[in-house]
Amino acid sequence: MEYPGTYYFTKSSEACSAVIKIDGEIVKVISTDDVVLIQADKNSTKKNLPIPGIPSAIEFLDGSSFVPINESIRWSSDSYISIIIEKIANNVKAFSFILICIPIILWSLIFVVMPNISEYVANQVPENSKTLISKTVLEQFSKTYFVKSGIAEDNKKEIEIYFFESLKRLDLNKNKYELLFYKADFLGANAFALPDGTIILTDDMVLLLIDHPEALLSVLLHEVGHVENNHSLKQITRSLGIGLIFTYITGDAQGLTEIITGTGLGLLQASFSREMEVEADIFSLNSLNKIGISKERFIFAMKKFTSNTDSEAENNLYLEYLSSHPHIDKRIELLNKYE
Repeated sequence: MEYPGTYYFTKSSEACSAVIKIDGEIVKVISTDDVVLIQADKNSTKKNLPIPGIPSAIEFLDGSSFVPINESIRWSSDSYISIIIEKIANNVKAFSFILICIPIILWSLIFVVMPNISEYVANQVPENSKTLISKTVLEQFSKTYFVKSGIAEDNKKEIEIYFFESLKRLDLNKNKYELLFYKADFLGANAFALPDGTIILTDDMVLLLIDHPEALLSVLLHEVGHVENNHSLKQITRSLGIGLIFTYITGDAQGLTEIITGTGLGLLQASFSREMEVEADIFSLNSLNKIGISKERFIFAMKKFTSNTDSEAENNLYLEYLSSHPHIDKRIELLNKYE
């Protein structure tokens, strides 16, 4: 077989008119002046997917390629997948059906399959792995965002005693938890939990609620809710799973690497799903109720946080962008209805 077309040189925009000859298992590209530009085994070449109206190129191992003039030419392939794809591409109804199904399949994978898989995987992770993940994330934060806390030691001690006494009253394993204080201007008033039970309070959060210990406790119990329900690991495994899906589709391995290395920052920004946040809110409310504290203390804390973020966002567009005010307002509305 012999077909005229254009040969594109490797790592260059240079091209020339040529002819491709396929003789058994040997493929040759020959210029118009009879110079052999490249010769290769047919099985070592890569045939582009057959798309109607577009010439099907042959790519060689060195990165060069040949595109026939005749756009109807299709290179024979022993691959069942290529044969199936070609048949689908030439069938308008089948092609349209696939285009409609792909978004539905992707939606199902991301919002149905991955949450179930992530929950199962997260529940199988042993405690020593949770400790390792938490230690790694904490080290990353300490290098990038955290400095030594400026909160007085007496105030820290009071918060710790109240927190651990409350855990004891709730019949929770207080040895599972550790309370750490850091100054982190980038984060403002914030609190978040790592998978192993380490809970971090920023100085701004402490100062915001230092005169309201029950409100601060409600925030801490919200973070305990994340730990008890394994939310951090579920979110990590979900992010990695979705990353794998899109990496498979796009071939962007670097994108997956960014997801893996950015997992810590995702936790830092409290990127839990709305369902997880509500679940942690309910955990805090139930815990407060068990030890005789009104849900109003938690609602007060959330309103204080919202008000504080409003004032900071006026001078900080980035904080305004990160603000989840509609999310918090909706949660407050749900908490007011919760009995």
